[in-house]
Amino acid sequence: MATPSFVPVVASGRRMPLSQIDAAVSARLGPTRGLGNSQPACFNRQVAMYLGSRLGRWSTTVIGRFYNGRDHSTVCYAIQRIESLRESDPDVDALLSDLKRQLSGEDESPIAPASQEEFSGPKALREDDLERLAALVASRVCAHLRKKSSETSD
Repeated sequence: MATPSFVPVVASGRRMPLSQIDAAVSARLGPTRGLGNSQPACFNRQVAMYLGSRLGRWSTTVIGRFYNGRDHSTVCYAIQRIESLRESDPDVDALLSDLKRQLSGEDESPIAPASQEEFSGPKALREDDLERLAALVASRVCAHLRKKSSETSD
């Protein structure tokens, strides 16, 4: 069960971008995105999924797509696991509270990029631009897969 302290503080009424949540978790814990289920990356990703759900208020389907097309049930499991750890382990609770404070802007220290080359492009995309880009990519991928599927069935 989410605590009231995990209700996002967003002045504009917009959701916190998953990329921002992912960057904060990656900067603090290590990589979250990648192939496989190696232990550190899996826990880091579960923390990011939990924050994406509770702090960013994203659906499990959207969070799953963001993390390399994972199923929504995988995201549900991650949320349940982190909630359970949060209740039983004070270190995990402190970590989540600290990340929440950092993401909501209550913490003075900004999220530092992992490497300078990673951010050599435009400073930032607006959330609606990013969503339009994601929808365009998804529609093109689906069209490509339909085309490949029809070629294979012929």
